Amino acid sequence: MITEIATITVAAGSEEAFEVAMRNGGIAHLQACPGVGAVRFGRGVEDPSKFAFVVEWESLEAHGAVRDLESFRAFRAAMGTMTVGGAMEHFTLS
Repeated sequence: MITEIATITVAAGSEEAFEVAMRNGGIAHLQACPGVGAVRFGRGVEDPSKFAFVVEWESLEAHGAVRDLESFRAFRAAMGTMTVGGAMEHFTLS
């Protein structure tokens, strides 16, 4: 099991729309991907234009394998053009 920690920055004024898009289908599309164990999502406290995803994957290979699947494309599409940056890394957590 590996954990992906991703931070996404959205365009000013798009924060509410992004959160709604994720909570009303975006996250469900990600959870539907094979190899996903759990997904946590939240908004930044100090910087409300930043959002975090914490995703448990069966393996790094499982994460790589979903990129061309419809459910992952639907997750990315839910983000639309609201994102302006981000970072993602994988960790082994205990």
